[in-house]
Amino acid sequence: MTDTLTSYRLIARDLTASLKRKAAEPTLARETAYYEANIGKVKTVDDLMSDRRLYTYAMKAYGLEDMTYAKAFMRKVLTEGAGSAASFANRLADDRYVAFARAFNFKAAVSAAGTDPTEFGKAGGRAGITASAALAATTDLSGTNEARFLIESTIDATTTKSVTITLNAKTLAGLAADVAKVTPEEIARAINAQIAASGEDGITGETGLRGKVQVGVGVTGALFFETTAYDSLGADGAVGGTGRDADVTVFAGGKARTLSIRNVGLTGDDRIAVNVGFGTGLGPDASARTVTDAYLRQALESEAGVEDTGVRLALYFARKAPTIGSAYDILGDPALSQVANTVIGLPATSGAATSEALARRVRLISSKIDIPSFQEPAKLDAFVRRFAAIWDAQNNTSSAPALALFS
Repeated sequence: MTDTLTSYRLIARDLTASLKRKAAEPTLARETAYYEANIGKVKTVDDLMSDRRLYTYAMKAYGLEDMTYAKAFMRKVLTEGAGSAASFANRLADDRYVAFARAFNFKAAVSAAGTDPTEFGKAGGRAGITASAALAATTDLSGTNEARFLIESTIDATTTKSVTITLNAKTLAGLAADVAKVTPEEIARAINAQIAASGEDGITGETGLRGKVQVGVGVTGALFFETTAYDSLGADGAVGGTGRDADVTVFAGGKARTLSIRNVGLTGDDRIAVNVGFGTGLGPDASARTVTDAYLRQALESEAGVEDTGVRLALYFARKAPTIGSAYDILGDPALSQVANTVIGLPATSGAATSEALARRVRLISSKIDIPSFQEPAKLDAFVRRFAAIWDAQNNTSSAPALALFS
């Protein structure tokens, strides 16, 4: 039997080739072809769940195959979506359900309205939309990766303006230091730049959302959008005037101000949809490649786990680690916790039963594991190899663990 470290290195050394070999297997290829040919016909939750092949494929892609039988549970996940912090998926202590709800989002838009003043002399409340989850420390928007959505705001009873936001390697050039590692602040800056470029109503002839909507990153690390107040002296830049020269005042709040964000198609068929965190991911047909890639990776990890659980844990950790923001993310995932416990030297079943115990575990993991280093592929690979070597020493006594630990 090949030891864990060697098996992991054989797969990870050329992951693209490993995935390509897996994709060529007849059974897997047939299921993927069926998904790609039929997912475009799915428009509702019922459509997805009534086609067992599509539904089973989708569940496995997100590591939820053990929950395929729980249709009432999963229907609730899909029906409530992930656009609200109070939704069923967001209340579950497992981010796989949030990812699944976002991938199979059948709602066209998320929207909000401002509020009227509560008393004379008071300002009305702004319309705002806040993401249900924080952005990752960095987001890969290189190559064919892309996020695209439309922001629309009702200015008054008769005027609605919109702008389409496109985030990809081209639009982020000059705004992000590394398009493969775009920070939340860089994403917000790029969106604000495109809002500003939409121009002023009645002056540039464009959509005119500049100054009327802004985006930022909140204290939780999530994107938020809100309506803002705006004044313009018109095209002539002088007080008074009519037509294009007319002065314009737009209030930030009140029921007349609304804000919505809705899905639009990607700029090309080769594009891969990236969710930027505010719960308005594209529909399942637009993100088909994202799902098939996830299914393929899950299949590869599952096959590796048949021979050696340690290899599956290593591959899983390598895939998930770049999205880990803190020790809490590790503790919230049993597989990630098992890897961390193994490296730190704790029992595999070691947990945190109380809030104090949880706090101690967070401090321990944070002191023993350099979580920010997982953003660097070489350091992440070294950590996973360390886990694999320790796993060999503890579980595969026939694989010369002493040598493995020093390899």
